[in-house]
Amino acid sequence: MERKILWAGLLILTALVTGAVLFSIYGQKEFKGVEISPAPLAPEFSGLTTHDSSSVRLEDLKGKIVLLFFGYTNCPDVCPTTLARLKQVEASLAEKSNDVAVIMVTTDPLRDTAERLKSYLENFNPSFIGVTGQPADLATAWANYGVSVLDDGTTHSARVYVIDPKGRLRMTFPAEMTPEDMVSDLLLLMSEEQ
Repeated sequence: MERKILWAGLLILTALVTGAVLFSIYGQKEFKGVEISPAPLAPEFSGLTTHDSSSVRLEDLKGKIVLLFFGYTNCPDVCPTTLARLKQVEASLAEKSNDVAVIMVTTDPLRDTAERLKSYLENFNPSFIGVTGQPADLATAWANYGVSVLDDGTTHSARVYVIDPKGRLRMTFPAEMTPEDMVSDLLLLMSEEQ
């Protein structure tokens, strides 16, 4: 009789431990980034172009998650660190990275030519999209996302803005967020969209 109770207790304990492990792996219900609720439509770009001189509109990227970052190619620390983390995120997503677009909008249009943006971003991932434009059009984009640009582009926001496949601004990733937490949030967002 005692053996049956012991075995039953061990089976229950094993089931509970297995359930807890599976829940911790697959049961994330909350985002680790800063969620925006209710999620507004992401402000559209106007007059901006990609590093290959194509016009860029968020509307054209519906169906993908857009990771939007504002930075500049001469940045000595925050920009390359953020882009390296986004490179890790794309690599971790493997085949699901096709459902994600990474865009860097320059905060230094005088130095960040289309050619320079392309060359810079290729160091991280050739699929990353560099965006530039006329200073007035860029200033509108910066203002729409609450990005402060001072000192000829050398001071800017360090956040990554996450736009869901329906074009809504869902969350931001703060500068200190790890690639693992970003991937976790993106997978959760992808699962919501299915």
